[in-house]
Amino acid sequence: MRHILLPILLLTAATARAQDCTPAKLLATVPMHSAEPDSNIRTVPVTLNGVTRQMVLDTGGAITQISHGMIEELKLPLRNGTARVYDINGRVSRHFAVVKDFTFGHLQRQDAALMVWPEPKRPYAGELAQDMLQPYDVDVDFGAGVLKMYAKADHCPGPVGWTPTVRTPMRNKGWHLHIPVTLDGHTYDAIFDTGSRHTIMRLPAAQRDFGLGIDSPGMTPYRAINGDTFLDGYLRNFFKLSFGGMTVDHPEVMVVPDIMSRNADRSPMARSRAYRHNADLKLPELSLGMDILKHLHLFMAFSEEALYIAPDIAVPGTPPHLVKP
Repeated sequence: MRHILLPILLLTAATARAQDCTPAKLLATVPMHSAEPDSNIRTVPVTLNGVTRQMVLDTGGAITQISHGMIEELKLPLRNGTARVYDINGRVSRHFAVVKDFTFGHLQRQDAALMVWPEPKRPYAGELAQDMLQPYDVDVDFGAGVLKMYAKADHCPGPVGWTPTVRTPMRNKGWHLHIPVTLDGHTYDAIFDTGSRHTIMRLPAAQRDFGLGIDSPGMTPYRAINGDTFLDGYLRNFFKLSFGGMTVDHPEVMVVPDIMSRNADRSPMARSRAYRHNADLKLPELSLGMDILKHLHLFMAFSEEALYIAPDIAVPGTPPHLVKP
């Protein structure tokens, strides 16, 4: 049984809230919907050239991407770009399409250049990544199925009305949101990824820190990640995972080989034939997926570079537990 433990903390933010700050201004409330059955992944509505469709909410993604199906529906021409996007399976996309009118909640963009989603099969308009979230402070309540967008102007630190709450530093590194996470005594510069159904560890990190190989005891094969027969993972239970004052007992982690960099574009670069495109492309060593995140209420305070976390007891499954330190 998995338990999430949270110490009750007294935050100094409460004092600041009562003195020199004003409440954050709510700009939009966006409904979230479940994606595939049992995936725990959520989608959000977006409007593209007047057509409303669902995109996967993906905090682990750097750049918002549009699907091949949506491109065909809107009859958008593909354009060659200098940027590239990849998925966990190593598929690459080098094209983008321009959406004349793009709307997500409060955000509206004209002539939005969206990279083409490498994922060919999933029936969504694409994935909405954190580039569209950064202009705001964002409240994500998985239990209520609601995402709220707040103005980033000077306001009281943290979310409004949450008790208890913990706070952890959140850094934007390489267009990914990183927080410190500790797994069985080893600390990682991890990401939190609402676009992933599983918490994932890269196999080289599992080998280095825990001596694990694909044939080690307790490594249960998980076939065909995302439906691709060439990518298998391995599920393994660890003892304890902690981040931002939260503790998850006996987390199940998917250990994944470095297929992303193996399949990536390694053609020689024009400026230097000795250097290959994306030679350093790798998955993060550890990423928190929706198997854990679904039990939490998150506030991404981009204005503070902090992530606020509270347990969400409305989510089905093992409820979080509150304990005194």
